[in-house]
Amino acid sequence: MRVKVTNKLDQTTGVHWHGQRLTNDMDGVPFLTQPTIKPGETFIYEFVARPFGTHMYHSHHNATEQVGRGMLGPLIVTPKDGGVDPRYDTEEVIVLNEQLGGLTLNGKGFPATAPFMAKVGQRVRFRFLNEGQQIHPMHLHGMPFEVFARDGYPLPQPFKCDTLNIAPGERWDAIVVADAPGAWAFHCHILGHAEASTGMFGMVTALIVS
Repeated sequence: MRVKVTNKLDQTTGVHWHGQRLTNDMDGVPFLTQPTIKPGETFIYEFVARPFGTHMYHSHHNATEQVGRGMLGPLIVTPKDGGVDPRYDTEEVIVLNEQLGGLTLNGKGFPATAPFMAKVGQRVRFRFLNEGQQIHPMHLHGMPFEVFARDGYPLPQPFKCDTLNIAPGERWDAIVVADAPGAWAFHCHILGHAEASTGMFGMVTALIVS
């Protein structure tokens, strides 16, 4: 990978490639592995993307503000041998955050969150990434998660659950077999992150199986 980062902020920054095995000078930690990227300056990161799996990138400088305001994203590294992953028909990425933008899934809070869609019988891969500062136990009604990877690494023993706790910095991969038709609630099970007296808000979406 070769990533050219130009700082258009009014403050210094840097970008960390979370989960990647790279040389120290490309790790993206200002004051430790590189100078800060000052406003108007450009820094070029170059590294071989490895290991494969679900990873992410984010600011590693004034991170509460910068990551909280959206300086983050998924970094998906596909394996050369696709057979190392279980079979799936579609995939979805869910980025969890609860900083300056509020309690969000992919940058939005309910009711602005978009539902996930599947046909009966499809195998849906969900990639969970926690870019926030709190744990988020994600719970899907009606169907279990078949969890097979953590932090990009295949699990020696996959497991099933209906609530998957995702800590800050963690990434989890799970398959859902969409075998139950309907609109199924999908939310963080810290209830204060998902419901109030006025109804659902924040880290809530749905899986619609038709």
